[in-house]
Amino acid sequence: MSSSSMRGYTLVELMVALAAGSFLLAGVSLSYSAIKGTIMVSKELENAQEVIRYTSKVFTRSIKQTPTLPIVAADGLSISIGQPAGVITCNGSVAVAPTTEIYTLTGNNLMCTLGAAAPERLLTGVERLNFSINNNVVKINVAPENLPSQFGNAISIDVAVSNVILTNAFGGV
Repeated sequence: MSSSSMRGYTLVELMVALAAGSFLLAGVSLSYSAIKGTIMVSKELENAQEVIRYTSKVFTRSIKQTPTLPIVAADGLSISIGQPAGVITCNGSVAVAPTTEIYTLTGNNLMCTLGAAAPERLLTGVERLNFSINNNVVKINVAPENLPSQFGNAISIDVAVSNVILTNAFGGV
């Protein structure tokens, strides 16, 4: 056999191949990290969006169907909403008699208490929640857990107390 047919790779060729492989591996690792970070932010945003959507749905239904002005606690951390018989309450049941829904935040859980019943968890993943009323409009400030910073400290949801406004405008007609 000739010496040219037994030729292998030189040390320089192996070093170049190792450097190129390392460079490609580093690129793949950086791409993976970036994609993983994007997925995490996307999941946090999806969870925050779901908390806001559900909060808006529950409070809009409850506030729009009440015939009386809700009562916000002095610290703004709870709201009491009187409901007549025959409407859907916060736990999804139909009220057989007039009742009061009391919404509070316990830990990271949105809770609803119907009259003297035990509080029920409606939603989890809420960092902060407070209420205020101004001119028959209830302002709900909700901060889902892991709310991306570009949205500020909380999302504000304004809901008009429709039945009260209509009763005042048309004298109960």
